[in-house]
Amino acid sequence: MSGDNGDAGDNGDARGIEREYGRRRALSISWWQITVDLVVGGNIVLQVTTNPYASRLWYVIVLVALVLARVVQTVLYRQRGRTIVNAQGITAHEALRTNTRTWQDIYDIRAELNANGRFERAQWTTYVYADDGRRTRLPYFDDWQLPDFHAELADLRAVSALHRGMDWELRPDTEDRIRRRARDRKVWGAVFLAAFIAALAAFVFLA
Repeated sequence: MSGDNGDAGDNGDARGIEREYGRRRALSISWWQITVDLVVGGNIVLQVTTNPYASRLWYVIVLVALVLARVVQTVLYRQRGRTIVNAQGITAHEALRTNTRTWQDIYDIRAELNANGRFERAQWTTYVYADDGRRTRLPYFDDWQLPDFHAELADLRAVSALHRGMDWELRPDTEDRIRRRARDRKVWGAVFLAAFIAALAAFVFLA
């Protein structure tokens, strides 16, 4: 798969280990993130226009900084985002960071339903799990960018298993770590949602 074209196996064996998954369609829009940005930005604008004691300059600076950070992040992800698979392992290039997992460090490659699937075009996304239960999201490896997403994932797992010299076997201790980290993410997600609802209620009350 090459760059933004995203066609697996265009150069060489289609079942080869050398692959690159890049953007081939428009980005999957996160309406949830847009809603959060609108509430935060709207609250700042409201404070600027209604609070006589507010330092309007600082509110404007914060608002502009937030908008610019979101724009820069989107542009960088569009340009840098990609997943590269080679003989050494899997590398995930995100907007600001690059995460590489060698085949010896990879416990499993899994497709999971997108938690924000109701707000995004991508319903399935792919994660690489390590032995400690940590996971790394693979950019552009989802059913929005790949029409044959599940077939491509199954083929990658089969080829990489041959390359690793072992099949994908489940280990109870690692599965326990994965479940614990999943519970932690749900707890933090619930905390964030509660904070967002409180901020939204305060915004509506002030408005």
